[in-house]
Amino acid sequence: MKTGFITILGRPNVGKSSLINALVGEKVSIVSPKAQTTRDRIMGILTDDECQMVFVDTPGVHKPTNKLGEYMEKCVKNATVDTDVIVIVLDGTRRVGESDIDFIDKYLKVSKAPIYVVVNKTDEASYEKVYPILEKLSFMLQEHDGIRPVKDIIPTSAKKGKNIDILKSALKSELGEGEMFFPADEYTDKSERYMICETVREKALMLLNDEIPHGIAVYIQRMFYEDNGVAHIICDIVVERDSHKAIVIGKGGEKLKAIGERARRDIEKLLDTKVYMEMFVKVRDNWRNDHVVMNDVGYDPKNLK
Repeated sequence: MKTGFITILGRPNVGKSSLINALVGEKVSIVSPKAQTTRDRIMGILTDDECQMVFVDTPGVHKPTNKLGEYMEKCVKNATVDTDVIVIVLDGTRRVGESDIDFIDKYLKVSKAPIYVVVNKTDEASYEKVYPILEKLSFMLQEHDGIRPVKDIIPTSAKKGKNIDILKSALKSELGEGEMFFPADEYTDKSERYMICETVREKALMLLNDEIPHGIAVYIQRMFYEDNGVAHIICDIVVERDSHKAIVIGKGGEKLKAIGERARRDIEKLLDTKVYMEMFVKVRDNWRNDHVVMNDVGYDPKNLK
């Protein structure tokens, strides 16, 4: 079989997670309009009769301001080591500037892996917006200033599935023969509990104000299956301030109830069984700089070394 690792890079909120979900055909990474939704390195696995492609979703590249940010930066750096292919994602609804070109050039210089550029969100951008981006980047298909060229520039819509098969075919051509890294029926390297926590966090991101999401984490206190097969999940939503706790709970508990209801529906699909959830909101002051709490909520501080 042809096998290999394909790392997806890009700035926050360009649609990396949506792209991986579209490539794998399963919901591997949570998606929201909020920047820095992805905090960890997450693998999405696509296996067919010919190949196994392991897509590595990464946090959006940004300047870290706390220990969690440093953790996320480390995840990005680790994902680019010994990868077989790099895909750099740009947002087709935004103007491409010199900083974007410098970002691509950086990885052309430091990595030997073939690099593809994907201009995503073409379903939201008009032809008049996308074409100038493709034209501006076209010089990168040739060697420039002593820097090697990118392999291709592909406009896509992860949401609509546009050109996803073309991208898959191009990436498959870069892979070498080898043994499968994961069983054929697996589509992510993350545990069931991890996926549940991420589902709850996704719903919180969608329903809460902009000033809160970066300071939210989720972890499971206890999870068990009852005799009738119903999954019983007790989880905590962690926030940094008492004022944030009140917002997450909402008037009469309405906001927390809405988060729980939306999460439960998706978790029932994930587990293929009925789910009963108990959710609590806990305050952990400045947890994004606390190694102990970071470990509790699933961001292992040892990865900061």
